[in-house]
Amino acid sequence: MPNKENNKFPEEFDKAGDPAKEKKEDLYASKIKIFFERPKEKELVTFLRELAILVEARVPLVRSLNSIKNQKYSPGMIRMVTILQKKVEDGDSLSDGFAEFPEFFSALYINVTRAGEASGRLEKVLNYLADNREKRFELKRKITGALVYPAVILLSFVGVFIFLMVFVMPTLTKTLLGSGVKLPWTTKLIIGMSDFFTSHGILITIVAIVSIVGIWYYSRTREGKDQWDIIELKIPIFGTLLQNMYMNRFADNLGLLLRESVPITKSLEITGNIMGNHIYKDVMEDCVKEVQKGRMISRALERSPHFPSVVSQILRVGEESGKTSETLDKIAEYYTKEVNNMTNNMMALIEPVLILLLGVGTAVIVASVIMPIYNMAGSL
Repeated sequence: MPNKENNKFPEEFDKAGDPAKEKKEDLYASKIKIFFERPKEKELVTFLRELAILVEARVPLVRSLNSIKNQKYSPGMIRMVTILQKKVEDGDSLSDGFAEFPEFFSALYINVTRAGEASGRLEKVLNYLADNREKRFELKRKITGALVYPAVILLSFVGVFIFLMVFVMPTLTKTLLGSGVKLPWTTKLIIGMSDFFTSHGILITIVAIVSIVGIWYYSRTREGKDQWDIIELKIPIFGTLLQNMYMNRFADNLGLLLRESVPITKSLEITGNIMGNHIYKDVMEDCVKEVQKGRMISRALERSPHFPSVVSQILRVGEESGKTSETLDKIAEYYTKEVNNMTNNMMALIEPVLILLLGVGTAVIVASVIMPIYNMAGSL
């Protein structure tokens, strides 16, 4: 006679499931939640700072992560730290935990942390990474502010202009044309633009939407991304600002990797991948080939028109003297100041220029409408 208990056991075992599989599914679900509850850059900087302080105080890593987890962070950040804590509890290293979140911790963070764990300098490495992330965040914020401010002003002006053309001018056009007053060419031009917007409004909207979607889609392709990488460096003034930012990113990240004894070819590969522009990534690949041939990094930089000669010259001196990482730190510091100076000057210059342009545009529109009405009133 079959044993009921034996028949029951496999069914209960199936319901229990595979613990490893369930754990993997929980990790995947948590990652999805973290993606939608994305931690802020400031939180990541604070996390690295607090972890460095706790590790320096000889607090075990698991306890350090548990202490940070109980701080006032966003839900996404708490979930991330919880996963890091579980990874460390299971015997993995902190760098292995960082590798679970490549969207927040690039290869730079993973490899530098791994080097710090191997050398016993984890607390110093974490402070370096916090400094690196904070400087990168501040530079990005400054550049974004310099680019976004004029864009918002111009878009606002375009929005007001379209509103006037579509909703205000059609009413005034009937009055002006019916008065029999001779209209200036500027008034005729504005009336023509108003007629075009009102007659072809749907077509213009469709073309605008299709164009925006098409440009966005093309920019997501490899070819489109490569084209934009070239175009952005050729934009007057802004191209120079972006080039300075890339120089800072190159020197700061490569210097950090070399200082932590990451192999030079690996350091160049990582730096290329986090530059954010395929032109500089290609230069880093050339640098790897030069180093593999026993030559200096500066040799490849000298051949690139996208690296200022001052960078390759200073780096060559550092390589010849055996102080490459220290020289890169000096270059990074120099370009940090350059970016700060350029963004401050641009913000100071852009505001009066925009006010002047908007003032002239507004004056032309107002004069084109008011003058005919004034002449019409004078002829009565």
